[in-house]
Amino acid sequence: MLRWLEVIAATALVAFVFGYAEGRASFRGAVVVAQKLQMQAAELASTKEAERLAAEAKTADLAQQLEDAANAQVSTTYCLPSARVMRLNQR
Repeated sequence: MLRWLEVIAATALVAFVFGYAEGRASFRGAVVVAQKLQMQAAELASTKEAERLAAEAKTADLAQQLEDAANAQVSTTYCLPSARVMRLNQR
């Protein structure tokens, strides 16, 4: 009876070791896949942030040009001309 107990214990130990190794390998594979997805998401976020910053810079530049155009128009009357008011209201 003692022999069967040793065989069962040895089989359980071997199964545990192989199961642990297989689980560890599959976990490492899952981590690698997750890291690749994370890198792709970070790259996409970086690209979108660069596009947003470029659009924000373009908007600021156009606003500055609009303000410069409105300030360049000299008014000789007490009231602002309608064209200048319309440009100022576009901001």
